[in-house]
Amino acid sequence: MSKLCGLNVVQLREELQKRSGNKEVLVARLREALIDEGKNPDEFKFDGADEDNEISTGTFTTAKMMELLLSMSTEIKQQIKEQSEQIEEQSERQSERQTEELKQIKNQLKHVKLEVAEQIEKQSTRIEMIEQKLDRQTVEVDHKIDKLKREMEQSKKMAMPLDHASGRTLKVPAFDGEMSWNVYKTQFEAAATSDSAEVLQTIPAENHFNYEVLVSALDLRYGEEHMKQIYRSQLRNRTQRSGESIQQLAQDIERLTLLLYPTSDPEHRDETALDTFIKALRDSELKQSLLLSDKRKLKDAVAHSLTFESAKQASKSDVRLRQVHEECSCQKVVVKREPQQHGVP
Repeated sequence: MSKLCGLNVVQLREELQKRSGNKEVLVARLREALIDEGKNPDEFKFDGADEDNEISTGTFTTAKMMELLLSMSTEIKQQIKEQSEQIEEQSERQSERQTEELKQIKNQLKHVKLEVAEQIEKQSTRIEMIEQKLDRQTVEVDHKIDKLKREMEQSKKMAMPLDHASGRTLKVPAFDGEMSWNVYKTQFEAAATSDSAEVLQTIPAENHFNYEVLVSALDLRYGEEHMKQIYRSQLRNRTQRSGESIQQLAQDIERLTLLLYPTSDPEHRDETALDTFIKALRDSELKQSLLLSDKRKLKDAVAHSLTFESAKQASKSDVRLRQVHEECSCQKVVVKREPQQHGVP
């Protein structure tokens, strides 16, 4: 407790925070207030003023100083600890955040690597397909070139008929209008084959230079159009010959059908060949079996016919074996009875 005169500026400020004015005014006002309260202002002591007076007057002991320093040290340590914990917590959060960011970056890099690898694989597959396609096209071009070479060679051979007398090849030169026509005609006649000469003999002299007449005559001599009626008649009247196998019959019918309908639909040709094949068969039981089986293709009908014939031959063999077995049994019975007939007399 301190008297009014013993209060310093700080204490006076704290006591007079509720009041305003300088120290003399504040002291006077505080004195009047204490008097009004019935207290002696010169004897009244205020709480907490002794320690401050001790510090200000130099009477503060070493123990109290140490206690105050220890308290301040503890408070400072507590503050340092709290700040360290805050710093450590912030560091951990920052480390976790950085770790998560690194993890995301790694995942993104992994995804990018997978996409790049997938694109590389697609491009490699595409390049391989292009190379294969180029190889196939190269092979096709080579085949076409070879085919053209063969056709050219064949054309050359056809354009260069043989001289049967000498065995040499004769080549007819192109008529350029400058060569004598009689000379060119002689070379052309020498190069013509005997069959071609026969065709020219069937054409009147005034039509020897008529292209359409020449083509018509050659087509009549070597073409297939006039043979269709013959093929149709042969196909309609085709029957299985004696000793002719099923395979031979089917092959000949297929040949005639192809000659008669070279440009028709394969299914139509097969149906025509199948009907002709069934009608041409000599075995009525086989015909009935094929009609009941309702075969749609010639090859299936041929396979069914071969199976039917095999089964029929096997059945005939079994019948013959039974007949032979029965004949042998009868002969044994006769042999056994003969001794009894001799013993009767």
